[in-house]
Amino acid sequence: MKTNKKKYLIIIIVLCLAFVVTGASYAWFADRSNPSIEGNDMQVAAADGLIIILDPDSAGQSLVNINALINDVDEFELKQVSSADANTFYTIDFGNGITLSNPEFVLVDTTQDMVTKGYVDFDFFLATEEYPKHVYIHNDSYITGPGADAIRMSISVTDTESNSETIIFGTEAENGITNDYTTKAVITTGTFTYGNIPSNYVTNQLVRTFDYKDGGKWLNNDNPIDLNKTLVDIPAHSLVPVNIKIWLEGGDDDCDNTIASTYVDVLLKFGSADILLSAPSLTGNANYTITGLTTDMEWATSNTTGTVWTAVTNPNMTFTGMNSVYVRKAEVVGISPASYATEVRFN
Repeated sequence: MKTNKKKYLIIIIVLCLAFVVTGASYAWFADRSNPSIEGNDMQVAAADGLIIILDPDSAGQSLVNINALINDVDEFELKQVSSADANTFYTIDFGNGITLSNPEFVLVDTTQDMVTKGYVDFDFFLATEEYPKHVYIHNDSYITGPGADAIRMSISVTDTESNSETIIFGTEAENGITNDYTTKAVITTGTFTYGNIPSNYVTNQLVRTFDYKDGGKWLNNDNPIDLNKTLVDIPAHSLVPVNIKIWLEGGDDDCDNTIASTYVDVLLKFGSADILLSAPSLTGNANYTITGLTTDMEWATSNTTGTVWTAVTNPNMTFTGMNSVYVRKAEVVGISPASYATEVRFN
């Protein structure tokens, strides 16, 4: 299925105040702002081999319009919230104003609809058709624009074995190893003195960039699949639940007045690769034949996405003059995908 390259368009219009946590700049917004999601451009796409369904009994589709999931999109405002785990969310309540009372971090009721919560939160399923799939974030995905650095997107997936994983994505990685932690996400309710948020009220937010789960294909779609960088494996004719949240992270240093009246463009696209059969066990011989070769295999001199494979018609065929070849089990259309390839050397 081919998909149109749609995007999320989020217009950010903000007023914000700066706070201090142990000497560092900590941005949190004032008691009201009105970032808004505009138009019908909020969509999630799935590449060939995957379909998106909103519930187990609904028809599959390659695009989902998020606006259709919001009760009153005209009233939707992207409000400043904070979360360290993309599960529990906090916002700031200024009460009657800082001249009369201290501000307070309060829990967001996550059971409310998106208009009330002030961030995008929706569930759907990713489903496979005739072949099992490795699923990853396609390299068409992006978050750009003047306000992009304050946006967070979480993806939560539960596989068919009930294993769950939630990952928070942003424009800059924060892992405390190769990239410093800079976001201080709120982790508790409580009042505080204006300009002095207690350090135990916040924690580091682990943030990944999309290439963390790109299947090894961020720089080149022709790269072989990297199984350490996939989101989930889905068996054939199966579906797995997915949740996506998009929010304006109040604990990010970049969430300040400089993004007032600006925007971000966000596109999320899921890519997939066939889960292949195991590579055949083969041995190259000095006479340029291959022990274990069968006519249900195919061979080539390279092993990339663009490789043209040749069917084996004679299991005793010779590969005279070649140092090595790649051999795999051929696809049986409608029954099984091809296998991983074995490099067979003759010397």
